[in-house]
Amino acid sequence: MTVDNLKAFDEQTFDEKVLASHGLVVVEFWNEGCVPCRQLRRILTQLADEVPPGIQIGTVNASENPNLAERYGVRAVPSLLFFKNGAVVETRTGVDRRQVLKKLAETHA
Repeated sequence: MTVDNLKAFDEQTFDEKVLASHGLVVVEFWNEGCVPCRQLRRILTQLADEVPPGIQIGTVNASENPNLAERYGVRAVPSLLFFKNGAVVETRTGVDRRQVLKKLAETHA
């Protein structure tokens, strides 16, 4: 399942698609009604077209997947978690500029 050109993860697919992935997976935790989440989603949609093919970008609806949000200490949305080979290597809260996120993704790739 995708949202725009982003992958959508949930509690059933997260371990297989994110934690077992080789390489970098950037995951946005969001929920409905969150205006900054919509802003970040537009940025991530653009970013997905610009990063190298080995980098995946996806989303988790924190309201529909509360166990994942709790598991990773997500207390505010939007939150971005950068997973490399199954481990969190970077966490960001709020909306960053596309250039900042692109540089972070390339640094961790």
